Amino acid sequence: MKFNLRTTIAALMAGSALASGAANAISVTDLGSVPAAKNGSIALTGTAPVYAWDGQNGITPDCGWAHNSKWYTFTVPWNATVQITMGTGSDTMHPAFSVWQTNGSFVGSNHLSHDYNQISLEGTSSFLKPQTPGGDGATAFVGYANSGIPFTNCDGQAVKKGTPTLSVVEPGSTAAFSKTLKPGQYLIVLGGSCNAADCGTGGPGPHGFNYSLDIRKAPILPLPVAP
Repeated sequence: MKFNLRTTIAALMAGSALASGAANAISVTDLGSVPAAKNGSIALTGTAPVYAWDGQNGITPDCGWAHNSKWYTFTVPWNATVQITMGTGSDTMHPAFSVWQTNGSFVGSNHLSHDYNQISLEGTSSFLKPQTPGGDGATAFVGYANSGIPFTNCDGQAVKKGTPTLSVVEPGSTAAFSKTLKPGQYLIVLGGSCNAADCGTGGPGPHGFNYSLDIRKAPILPLPVAP
C-alpha cells in the first residue's frame, strides 16, 4: 500500500511538473513590420473566447486568460504614431487588448503562466519579462483599450475603458489605441471582455467569436475618449 501511495504521489508530481512547463507556454504570432505607406496596415481576422481578456476562466477570475487570448508581436521601424484597432461583428464579443514593448525578441515558449495583468507588467504579468539574464521578453507596459465594462482585476488594479487620452471605444464593438511609438518590437494580447455582463450562450470557456485587428501608421479614430 505504501509503495502504491508513493507511486501515485510521484505520478501526480510528474503531471504537475509537466503542467507548469511548456504546456503552459503562450502561443505568439509575429505580424512583421507596420507598413510605412499612408494607407497600408497589418490586418487580420480571427476568433477568441468572449471571456478571454477579462479572465472569467475559473482559474484566476478577472485577470487575463493567457492560453485562450490571442498573442501577437509587431515591429515599428521608425518613430511614428501607430493606431491599433480591434473590432467585431458579434453582439456578444466586447473587444479588448493590451500592449507591451519587448526588448526586441519575444518567444512564447519561454513565458509560462495561465494568467496576465491587462494593465501592467507587474503582478501576474511578471512572466512576460525576460526570465533569464539577457533573455527575451517584455520591458514596459504601453497601454490598453477595453470596450467591455470596468472591473477590478485579480491583482487589485482598476481596469477601466483604456489608457486615458490614448484609447477610444465604442461599447461592445470597437476598441482602439493610438500612441507615438519608438522603433522596436511590441506585444499585443487580445480577447473578449465580458466581465459581469450577459454575453449570450458562450459562457466561460473557449467559445470563439469573430474579431478583426488592424495596426497602422495613423491618427486615432474619432470615437469617445476612454475615461
